[in-house]
Amino acid sequence: MITLLAKRWLRAFSQRYDYDTTYMAEILEQSPAALAKFSTLNLMASHRRGIPGAPWWTARIRAALWEDCGPCVQLACNMALESGVDPGIVRAAITSELAALDEDCALALRFTECVLAHAPEADPLRDEIRRRWGEDGLISLAMTISTTRVYPTVKYILGHGRACRRVNIEQRFVTPASPVSVTLSKTAIGVVPQ
Repeated sequence: MITLLAKRWLRAFSQRYDYDTTYMAEILEQSPAALAKFSTLNLMASHRRGIPGAPWWTARIRAALWEDCGPCVQLACNMALESGVDPGIVRAAITSELAALDEDCALALRFTECVLAHAPEADPLRDEIRRRWGEDGLISLAMTISTTRVYPTVKYILGHGRACRRVNIEQRFVTPASPVSVTLSKTAIGVVPQ
């Protein structure tokens, strides 16, 4: 019964987001318990408190891009759009076009890239995040950045990862800026987005 419900959920999820859930179906076939455990990651990945949606989604998109899995990036973008994030912000997050982002989204993008690169430039950006959104906002970014990276890794391990070459945002294809994008070189120690 649980397996049947899980298969229905996978079909519905696949149709809703135009996302290939084959890797999850394979996990389900081999071990329903493993899929149940894997699915709990979404609780952590979706935690958002104290931070507005647009910068939170910007961080999530850049974290998915960092792992270079096109379907995961497309899924993050589709979910961001569904949650009401402006398509222009989603496109700018993909391309690292800082001038097209507001201060909050630019901060989230820079911070995500610096953290994932283990760059010391993350420290002043972290301070700015705490100032703007408090500890709740920082924790929300920690949860979504770290767990968003798990999905592409699992897909690549199971042979389902595909490089991210372009992303479809409302019938317009966008080529992603590679991580670490130009933003990291523009982020000097002690400098926060204005």
